Amino acid sequence: MKNKRETFLWVSMAILLFIITVILPILCVIYDKPLVARAEDNPYGTPFQIESTAYCYGEITASGQAVREGIAAGRKEWIGLTAIVYTDDSGEVGELIGIYEILDTGGDERIQDGRCIDIYIPDYKEAISYGRKTVWMQLVDAKG
Repeated sequence: MKNKRETFLWVSMAILLFIITVILPILCVIYDKPLVARAEDNPYGTPFQIESTAYCYGEITASGQAVREGIAAGRKEWIGLTAIVYTDDSGEVGELIGIYEILDTGGDERIQDGRCIDIYIPDYKEAISYGRKTVWMQLVDAKG
């Protein structure tokens, strides 16, 4: 009995792998749909350029939650929204950097005014290495 279950499991996994690696890409070509998501395909609005920095200090966010990876500080009105952040590729939307819940407001005027997003990176050296850069961001009403 155990051998039949194992065989069924392996056959099922092989079929699923075949569908993902062969059938899905063919369907994407036929229906002219991208296999990977692009920023411009997001229905929540157009990405916009914004300055991005990183922080590593603090214990509690403006929302009352503890700081953790996956959060960022932004404009007060953005608290509760999710930021999808992309690199800037010569003035165009580039690769995905990450998805962050806006749960903090930060102490800097640029962050409070919505001119900058401050991403929480717990390691000091990584936060410093992140530096200050121009990125593309989309705000969505979703949990990160």
